[in-house]
Amino acid sequence: MNVLLYGSEPFLINKSLQELLKNRVGEVSQMNTIYYDFTSPSFSMTSFLEEADTMSFFSEHKVMILQNCVFLTRAVKDKEKNKEKNELDIKKLEAYLAKPHDQTTLIMMYEDDNIDTIKLTFKKIKETCEVIHINKLNPDQFRLFLQDLIKERQLRVTSEAFNELIKRLDDNMSVAIHECDKLQLFGQNITYDDVVALVSRPLDSEAFHLVNAILDKRLAEALNIWNDMIILNMDALAFIGLIASQLRILYQVSSLNDAGKHREEIINELSVGTTQMNVYRVSRLLNLARMTTSKRLLQVLNALAEYDQKSKTGLVDKRFGFELFLIEATR
Repeated sequence: MNVLLYGSEPFLINKSLQELLKNRVGEVSQMNTIYYDFTSPSFSMTSFLEEADTMSFFSEHKVMILQNCVFLTRAVKDKEKNKEKNELDIKKLEAYLAKPHDQTTLIMMYEDDNIDTIKLTFKKIKETCEVIHINKLNPDQFRLFLQDLIKERQLRVTSEAFNELIKRLDDNMSVAIHECDKLQLFGQNITYDDVVALVSRPLDSEAFHLVNAILDKRLAEALNIWNDMIILNMDALAFIGLIASQLRILYQVSSLNDAGKHREEIINELSVGTTQMNVYRVSRLLNLARMTTSKRLLQVLNALAEYDQKSKTGLVDKRFGFELFLIEATR
C-alpha cells in the first residue's frame, strides 16, 4: 500500500521512513529505492508516474519516495501560467493512486504538520494510502529522550548543565543527537560552563524568549538574554531583525485570534506561497498572544522601529540603545 508520511520532527520522520523501506524492500539499494523532489525545477509528474507504473527489472519490488509534497498544504499561490499544469499533475497522481502498480510503493513525504486535511487531494490520498503522522515530542517526552541519549553516550552531566542543554536544543531531536555527539568528543564529565561554551543557542528561539520576557515585563530576563547575545558577538541590528520578525508575526496571530479565527485558520492565513507556518510555532505564538493585546504589540513594534532608525542614523549607540529599548518596552 502507498504511504503518506508527514510531521515536524525530521529525526522521527527518517526513522519511520527507514522502517518502511526495510518492510518493503529489505536491503535498500539504488536499484530498488528512488528519490524524487516535488519542488525541484526538473521534476516531472508524468515521468515520475511512468516510472511508478513500470515493472522493476532489478528487484521484485521498488519504492519511489516523493519528498517535499507542498501540494498537500493550503493552495500555493502559483503563477497563473503554472496553476493549470500543477492541478493537472495532482489529478494524474490521484488517478495513479486509485489504481497503483502492485510492484511499486509510493511514499509521499512532507516535513511539517501543516497538512490541509480539508483539501480534496488529502481526502483522496487518505482513501487510497496509509497516512502516518509523526508528532513532535512534547517537552516531557523530549526530556526523557535527552536523558536516554546522555546515558547511551555515557556522559555525566550536572543538573545545571542538563537544564541549560534543554534550553539550547529547542526540543529538536536531530540537533540533540548532533550536540551530544559533540559533547562526547569533548569529554565524559559535562558542566554548565561546557554546555555554554560548546552548544550554540538557536537565535529564533532566543528571539522568541526575549519577546516573551518583554511582553511579560521581565526586564532582568530580557537583559540577560541580550547580554548572552553580546557574548556571542551578535550584532544589535541583526538581532532586532529577528525580534521585529517575531513581533510582526505575533501581531498577526493576535489580530486573527481577536477576530475569532481558530488555529488551523490562522495557519492558512499566514501561509503564503511556499512559506508554511507549522502547528507547533503557531501554538506557541497563540499562547504568547493571549498574554498581551494587539495594541501593546504595536506599541513595542513602534518603539523598536524608533530605536532602529536612531541607531542607523548614529543618534544612539547600537548596544546602549537596545538596552534603552528593552527598559522602555518592559514598562
